[in-house]
Amino acid sequence: MYNSIIQSPLAKVIKREIQRITGSWIYLFITLLGPLLSFLLVMNIFVVGTPTKLPVTVVDQDHTPFSRKFVSMVDATQTVNILSNSNSLQSAREEMLKGNIDAILLIPKGFEKEVQTGKSESVELYINNTNVLTGSLIQSAIQKTAATLSTGVKLQVALKKGIPEEQAMGQVYPVRLDQHILFNPYTNYSYFLATALLPVLLIVFTLLGSIYTLGMEIREGTTQQWLQAANENITVAVIGKFLPYLFLMLVNTGVMNYILTHHLGFQLKGNWIVMMAGQTLMLVAYQAMAIFLLSLSGNTRLALSLGSAYSMMALTFSGLTFPVFAMPLLARLFAYLFPFYYWMQIFMSQGLRGAPIYQTIIPLLGLVLFIVAGFMLLPRLKKIVSNPVYQNKI
Repeated sequence: MYNSIIQSPLAKVIKREIQRITGSWIYLFITLLGPLLSFLLVMNIFVVGTPTKLPVTVVDQDHTPFSRKFVSMVDATQTVNILSNSNSLQSAREEMLKGNIDAILLIPKGFEKEVQTGKSESVELYINNTNVLTGSLIQSAIQKTAATLSTGVKLQVALKKGIPEEQAMGQVYPVRLDQHILFNPYTNYSYFLATALLPVLLIVFTLLGSIYTLGMEIREGTTQQWLQAANENITVAVIGKFLPYLFLMLVNTGVMNYILTHHLGFQLKGNWIVMMAGQTLMLVAYQAMAIFLLSLSGNTRLALSLGSAYSMMALTFSGLTFPVFAMPLLARLFAYLFPFYYWMQIFMSQGLRGAPIYQTIIPLLGLVLFIVAGFMLLPRLKKIVSNPVYQNKI
């Protein structure tokens, strides 16, 4: 029984592929070193979680204790770092054009006088919103500071009028927002950026590595030995070739999950088995897409180029950075062409929200369809690898 298993065509192909992996540093890089190094890079970028001390310049035209108090309160927030006080808006604008600051806070003349007399006064905020995340963070921090300062002034005015403190608080806060953040309560950007970037890196190495390993058989003219080991069965040949890489990518997946949970503070709220099943199907789906792209193009170099674009576009159409439902109809339909889109449905359902398992059935079936689509082109792939025209060509 044991001898029949190790002498089977599938075992021979697997053994042959392991020898190819261990005999080349390129294969080791695309299967282990590359993914792990990229994971470490992303981990170090997002280990803080939320950007802090974003540079802001103040143009204080009032020069009063009240305006300086406001500036001090803004600088005390974790988000904003007051780099300098400028006397003119023009000089501050020049600093923004140079890229030295992200925002300008302008406090107009007469700011203290207007506020103390009970009148409404505005401060102006000029934001470099080319980076939407930093612009939103600065705006939110300064808005909260202004609201806190305004509330304190209103409360003091009410107390000076002899209004009891409890009643004064009711006038200051006639309507209160009792906010409950259910998911990502710390506004941690690693929750929705690192948790997407790490799987994207995983699929990039999976797809391009799969195309490369298939293409090298054609380029090196070793397809006949490969097929002979599989007893001329292209299905056995492809499965035996991809299984070692799938195992190594699952090791990378385990490292990725460890980084997310132990170093970036991600808390799994759903079913771990469903998550792992989704990750495994995602990897197999991208291996199937390697078959699909190489079979259609018949050219390793072109397939690698198409695979690069295809894998990187997955993040755009994942619905994480911009919701899919807000996209035009054509873009929404285009999102369904990426296995990563279905994986994100599983991840957000089980990883972030802890939703019922039945909600993952459709995304899981979507991944299965990609696998079926790729393996349906195996006859076309066999024609390519068996045709001497393609041998020893890039």
